Amino acid sequence: MKDASRMKKVELHRHLELSLRAATIKELAPSFGIQLANEADYLDRFVIREPMHNLGAVLNKFLDTQLLLASPEILERITYEACLDAYDEGVRILELRYAPTFVRHRHENMTFQTIHNAMVKGAQRAEAEKPIAVGFNCIIQRILPVKEAEYVTDFAIENKGTFIGLDLADNEEGFDSKPFAPFFARAKAAGLGITVHAGEVNLPEAPGYVKDAIDYLGATRIGHGLQIYRDPQIIEYVRDRGVVLELCPTSNYLTQAVKGGFHNLPYHKLYDEGVRVTFNSDDPGIFATNLNREYEILQRECGFTLDELAQCNETAVKASFIATDKKAKAWSKA
Repeated sequence: MKDASRMKKVELHRHLELSLRAATIKELAPSFGIQLANEADYLDRFVIREPMHNLGAVLNKFLDTQLLLASPEILERITYEACLDAYDEGVRILELRYAPTFVRHRHENMTFQTIHNAMVKGAQRAEAEKPIAVGFNCIIQRILPVKEAEYVTDFAIENKGTFIGLDLADNEEGFDSKPFAPFFARAKAAGLGITVHAGEVNLPEAPGYVKDAIDYLGATRIGHGLQIYRDPQIIEYVRDRGVVLELCPTSNYLTQAVKGGFHNLPYHKLYDEGVRVTFNSDDPGIFATNLNREYEILQRECGFTLDELAQCNETAVKASFIATDKKAKAWSKA
């Protein structure tokens, strides 16, 4: 099996808040009252290694990392490092996403704008050093009151020069996407791309969540979306509209989006059905992964060839919300 690590790649789905390097976490944690005496302590507090009981349990594990996101200096640093790490994995077009409400929680001394400016500065530093194109998607947390979504949407639109898209994330179960439709309509009218977390959770009704994201929120990309494998009609619906799935192997395994091992992930079935699929690392820090590891899994467990992975990267180039000239320049230099 040929190694995919040298392949140039696109990543559309990487959460910045959960992309911290292990070394950075170990350096910062003691300043926030988290003592890490050894590697086992670090793994216990900050890394998900085994399949969790449910997605909600996984989301709760994020809170220790959240505590570290405490200053503009830290946010600039982790963004810069995340971009360099992605570049080292072969990524030349990188979309980072984050939820301003998540970062500001427990750090109310920072405004949304302070947070965003620091992250943009970190990305720009990386872009000045490496031929990589970086863009930011702004996340609405669906588990928060809808009023919060209005504030986040306003913020994203006000910063549409440095945001490329709007996203809806967090636990799908019990949190209908349709009430958020007006905010996504406003964002789309302002020129932002629309990507929505949907069809991730392992429920029979999950394919319908994907259709709702397309019909009501105007999504052209779906974060995860693998659960459409359950419904041939939804597969056809997604395929015929050219909607792109942002699939994340290690994440889907650890959240038990599909029971069993990696080989049970329905990715090749979706690819063979003509669905436009892309592959991503999701939360590389907390899941102890990177895009090269994801590609190894795709080759070894899911049967993807290098040519097929290259085709998926071309799909991702076209699907990226980053400005065409900016991404073309970075891709041509790869």
